Amino acid sequence: MQSLEHKHGLTLVEMLIVMAIIALLATMVIGIAARLDSQGKEKLAKSTMAILAGALDEFQDYEYSYTPPYANFDFPLDCSGFPVDVLELTLLGALGAGSVEITNHDTVECLTYSASEVLYFFLSRVPQSRKTLDKIDSSLVTSLNDVGATIEISIDGKAFSPLLRFIDPWGTTLRYDYYDESEPDPILREKGKRTFPVIVSAGPDRKFGTTDDISNR
Repeated sequence: MQSLEHKHGLTLVEMLIVMAIIALLATMVIGIAARLDSQGKEKLAKSTMAILAGALDEFQDYEYSYTPPYANFDFPLDCSGFPVDVLELTLLGALGAGSVEITNHDTVECLTYSASEVLYFFLSRVPQSRKTLDKIDSSLVTSLNDVGATIEISIDGKAFSPLLRFIDPWGTTLRYDYYDESEPDPILREKGKRTFPVIVSAGPDRKFGTTDDISNR
């Protein structure tokens, strides 16, 4: 009598089905992980801006004293997009200093740096604001420019090194906007000064002016 042999194992079709299921599950897991990571970064960006808003309130309450023609400013100066030479002249006037020199700032992305660096510089000059800044995640504060060199500032020959700037969880410098170009002053026909500054992250796409921007508004 011929005995029947039972073969155990998966057929090629069954193996393909199993592999397809595994691939589908892996894709789902990766997608969920990416979404959780993005949500975590968005939460971190918003909490950072909340801390900065608190530091700005403390700066205003302290009534930091600028020299003319900046004496009527209530918040850190808005130097967004300033090239390094104009930034130095602006700080020179605001501080009433004899000389201001910034090094390692004139890089490919230098026009995106000045607002964030000036924001940190002035907030750190007020004791309570400086204490509040310590609550910000250290990974979101850097002294390096886009090529990894340390940005430094010297005032009247005294080095205040390094010059720090805020970045968002995606590595883009935060934008600090003191003026609102969309709401010009009706009398001067110039950019209107905001009642409270706006801080903006470019979001996951690292481009300002898109729908994923995050701000403290």
